[in-house]
Parts: sequence; structure tokens; C-alpha cells
Amino acid sequence: MASELRLVSAQWSILLDLFISGFERRTVPTGDACLASSAPHSTALRHVIFLMDAGYVTRVQDPDDARRTLVGLTAKGVDLVGGCLQAEFDALKAALGGRID
Repeated sequence: MASELRLVSAQWSILLDLFISGFERRTVPTGDACLASSAPHSTALRHVIFLMDAGYVTRVQDPDDARRTLVGLTAKGVDLVGGCLQAEFDALKAALGGRID
């Protein structure tokens, strides 16, 4: 359950970047996802692996370049990020007395 998951800032940054990239229909090389985390590359790669092991991120071979891999959100990852963003929107809406849609 998402409420039991504890993400560090770098992991959330990776998830959010992949979420946005998914809606833009952009492929994301693993190295670019690591850059989104603002963590050192080796640390960021550990975060990507953690998110893969948790079932939120998938990594596949780039069909156009065998030297690199691409990462993206799984359906579980999309649900997690979308749910978090919706919860934040709902809290903001409540705080503003429902004055936004």
C-alpha cells in the first residue's frame, strides 16, 4: 500500500520525471532518470533499482541503441504518482475552500 511506502526525495524526483515523461510519450534513458534525482549517479542508480524491485519502475533495452536501457513507470508506478498528486490537489482544494477545480 502506498501509505506504507517511504520514499526519499531522489526517488520521488525519479518517479515524477518518469510520470511526466510518460504523458509526453518520451522515452527516458536510465542515465537521464538518474540526472532527475540530483543524486550522484551510483546513488541514483540504486534508487532506480529500488523502485524496480518495488514494482514501480521498469527497465528495458533501448531498441535503437543496445548500449543503453530505458526506464518507465509500471501501471503500479502511474497509480502511485497519480494518487499522490491527486491527494495533494484535494488537500489544496480543501485548504482553499473548494475554489479550484
